[in-house]
Amino acid sequence: MNATIPTTLAQGLDAIVQTNAPLAAHTWFGVGGSADMLVQPKSEDALRELVRRCFMENLPVRVLGSGANLLVLEEGVPGVVVKLDQPAFTQWTLRPDGDANSVLAPAGVDVLKLLNTCVREGLDGICQMAGIPASMGGATRMNAGGKYGCIGDAIQAVATMNNRGAITVHPRNAIQFSYRHSSLPQELILWTLLQFTPDNPDTLRTKMLEIYKYKKNSQPLAENSAGCLFRNPIAQDGTRASAGRLIDLAGLKGFTHGSAFVSAEHANFVCVHKNGRANDVLELARIIQDRVRDSQGVQIEMEVAVWGRSFEPKEKM
Repeated sequence: MNATIPTTLAQGLDAIVQTNAPLAAHTWFGVGGSADMLVQPKSEDALRELVRRCFMENLPVRVLGSGANLLVLEEGVPGVVVKLDQPAFTQWTLRPDGDANSVLAPAGVDVLKLLNTCVREGLDGICQMAGIPASMGGATRMNAGGKYGCIGDAIQAVATMNNRGAITVHPRNAIQFSYRHSSLPQELILWTLLQFTPDNPDTLRTKMLEIYKYKKNSQPLAENSAGCLFRNPIAQDGTRASAGRLIDLAGLKGFTHGSAFVSAEHANFVCVHKNGRANDVLELARIIQDRVRDSQGVQIEMEVAVWGRSFEPKEKM
């Protein structure tokens, strides 16, 4: 274990703890290095105590969701990585407090599994998430979505925990959602309250499958990829330009760098071959940015988070 982490950090915690933990299998790219420590708390109390201890030791804390929007470099990740995949953080509650059209979803909930359940229950509100792999915490943080809408469309409240373990509930009217962004503080997301509209389950199933079919036909869902690598930039008229189209116009569809390549199906998807290198993905991303800037005069920014010892997280807890 890295010498900067005290051996007593996780002592007595109700959690699964692994040191020098490989993270590749926890990400959709399937490549990359290890975390100094990976902790999977089994309760909210264990999570609270862990973040308190990390704060006292001045250790960075990163939360790993579904790994669908993340690139972990071979150099590894310093500090503590928290994964909320134990039952206390993955079991949602339909109709909490007697509200017939709401769902309380902890941060570790698989959004696609929740979507399927809501469709069966005749609850409409997150069909726009069809084909978008995400945990509820990660989806809420970045207001995940696409052509058909965003998760923020259905959010009514969010609970966060700060680095001292204090919990705050943020009502919808106190949260601003925009393209791949929420105004939530840089704290750990505990749960999200979603509001739905009743509808016919068969109608919702058709709607969900149509959205999924569109994504399947236009995106390389079977490849090792983190989804769209770049944010759609703001065009001169104030609208969002398609990063994929800009990359295509730069002649980069199918372009390869080491073990990484630009998808021939959708140019904003960068994929990596099995047993490839995360650094190849990062280097290819930089090549794409340079080519798009030189040919189109537009600077595109990465949407995918990059973790590594040489990378300070843009958003700290």
